[in-house]
Amino acid sequence: MLNNTSSSLSSSGYYDARLDRADGRKRAKRKSFEERHFPFHRLPREIIAEIFVLCVPDIEDVFKSKDAAPLLLCNVSSSWRSLAFGIPRLWNELSIQIVDPKVDIDLAIAMAESWVARSGELPLSLRLRANAKNEKEDDMLQAHLDAFFRYASRWEYIDISLFECSEVSFPKFGPTPLLRTFSYSTSWGDNGDPCPFTSCPLLSTITWPFSCSIASYPGIPWHQLTHITLDTYMSTHQTLDILRACKMLVEFNVEIDNDTLDQFQLLQKPVENRSLRSFHICVHITCSGLLQSLSLPALTDLSLDFDWGSLNSTSARSVHTQLLRLFTRSRCRLEKLKLGNCRFNDAGILKCFQHHSCWSLTELEISNTFNLRPMFTDRVILALTNENDLLGVNNVLLPDLSRLSLNMCVSASPGVLGCMVLNRCLWWDDDDRFKSLSLIAKDLDETDVAFLEMAKKLGLDVYFHITTIHQYTDSESAEDLYDTDDS
Repeated sequence: MLNNTSSSLSSSGYYDARLDRADGRKRAKRKSFEERHFPFHRLPREIIAEIFVLCVPDIEDVFKSKDAAPLLLCNVSSSWRSLAFGIPRLWNELSIQIVDPKVDIDLAIAMAESWVARSGELPLSLRLRANAKNEKEDDMLQAHLDAFFRYASRWEYIDISLFECSEVSFPKFGPTPLLRTFSYSTSWGDNGDPCPFTSCPLLSTITWPFSCSIASYPGIPWHQLTHITLDTYMSTHQTLDILRACKMLVEFNVEIDNDTLDQFQLLQKPVENRSLRSFHICVHITCSGLLQSLSLPALTDLSLDFDWGSLNSTSARSVHTQLLRLFTRSRCRLEKLKLGNCRFNDAGILKCFQHHSCWSLTELEISNTFNLRPMFTDRVILALTNENDLLGVNNVLLPDLSRLSLNMCVSASPGVLGCMVLNRCLWWDDDDRFKSLSLIAKDLDETDVAFLEMAKKLGLDVYFHITTIHQYTDSESAEDLYDTDDS
């Protein structure tokens, strides 16, 4: 303002209107120049604001880039910085990573609060990641937690990830009327407890690091949750309790480490959850008891990832039996299936694919992380191949399969795998055509490589890697799972 006033004074100190007109002409000329050479400046302010907001990365990806909006926008020019400061939607997401901090704690907190202040009264998405290894980093972490929890009434998304940190103290907080997602992860089981929730009517997604039972955390509104991830070992009892209580549950990710049948009385009637669509289970012992105690008619995405040593040939047979019975009992229609280290043989895998619940599969992933006996053999691959194009694709196993991932589980005759892949690329309609293949194998015949290269030219997204890791040969002569009773 002082500069504008002084520019309107003549050398004698009196007001001169000619100077104002000259300044106006300069500003108009400068604006005309900017609009002529930078068309962006001709856009309405509201449109520019929308473009700026679209530049902000998803909060899950913010740590992948050092230079990202909104700070990147502020570094372009003073006019952009001024505009960015006035757009609250650029500042209602804040992600902080505490690793060897270089700034003073008070300055760091002042910067965080200044950021949040620009967001006005909008709901907040806050993310804090820390790997505190010394007292200074612990103090920095505690200060940021205190700052974050002061805004609890405006939380919409909160994600706190603590690794190798000393025990922290979570501040008390009141109602969180806007909270939809609460995620807390820690590498230590005793790293504080952010409960209790006092009021969170919109909370639908939660990630929890503690051994979890319904009775242990009555403040959590289990009945309204739709997405649950439990980052700790759970028993079959606890898992069933959650599936029984959470009638709106759509996605459930859990680790099972206690499933022995002699530790709980089998239910006369399976627990039915009619809303669950995605069920990802990491198994550290077995999961036969869980599978035989459930009915999941809405299930479309199932993942069973077994820890090394969690299964032997006997328990694998039991899991296979109960898996097929779960399919039959639920009458579900799967779209995605992932089996990791399941120890099924080729006959067992084939029987899974032949079950009516798997006819609708579009994505399939089979992996042997620890080099178990291959299960994707000629008999399985040929069942996936339309050897006679006069037959419709409905006569081929898994006709809708579009994405296939095979990790250390293939052992087939030369050309069999490549022929199946090329066959699906050639004879299926564009909408149903095979779209991607990821393959890691001990070896791959030149014929298969040639077929895969041809499929790649036809538009298939192909990745294959040949590893020198020795493939395990099972000498246990496990029972043929194809003859398992699945009634």
